[in-house]
Amino acid sequence: MHTRIFGREVHISFWKTIGILLFISFIGGATLFGYRVYGYFRAIQQGDANPYLSEKLQSSVSHAVANTNVTSEDLALIQDTSSPALGSDTPTLTIVEFLDYGCPFCRASFEPVRELTQKYGDKVRLIVRNFPLEDLHPGANRAAYAALCAQDQNKFWVYHDKLFVNQGTFEETNLLQYAKEAGLDVGVFQSCLDTQKFRNRIESDVTVALRAGVQGTPTFFFNGARIQGALDQKTLEYLIQAFLKQELK
Repeated sequence: MHTRIFGREVHISFWKTIGILLFISFIGGATLFGYRVYGYFRAIQQGDANPYLSEKLQSSVSHAVANTNVTSEDLALIQDTSSPALGSDTPTLTIVEFLDYGCPFCRASFEPVRELTQKYGDKVRLIVRNFPLEDLHPGANRAAYAALCAQDQNKFWVYHDKLFVNQGTFEETNLLQYAKEAGLDVGVFQSCLDTQKFRNRIESDVTVALRAGVQGTPTFFFNGARIQGALDQKTLEYLIQAFLKQELK
């Protein structure tokens, strides 16, 4: 190929042309990447929602809300000591999850949440609280009652897992079958379920959640920073490591 540069005719081969175009594309890409990183830095520095998380996280109601910290009073209410918990008794990072057993986004998160909480169990504590959306997920209230009835017999986590594995099948016969499989006293469990023994606890969870700005499920609080949306393993590990480093500074 021939072209004119500063009035002189120059011969440029096909492969040289391709090389120049690739070089220009690389420079353009690097510039765009740098601009994007700078934008992320400025957004985080100014306290806006973390744009990395906004891209990565999805929710049943809205996009993720990150870098939104609750008050110390609300944090004390959120980190309720009577709620089901897993992990360290003296954690560096406390993760509180408000969930709905009928929510597919909660179902997508539950395995990586459990796996990574156990991986970082010497530094992290996971607390589970309820935010059932019965209108969206029929049977969610009944499933929440059942999970707390299982906790009453020290079988919360195995029952919690069964509810997600069998998501959507929350008729009483199903819940009783899960109780039997989990090794619960089925008679005591059924009485707990029939009397809605933990109705006030669940209503309290919902009240606390709404006060703290929960809009959908799942919503997580990482040491009080609210992050709403399903978490895959990569994103969750990124968050855990980021919060642990921040606390250890």
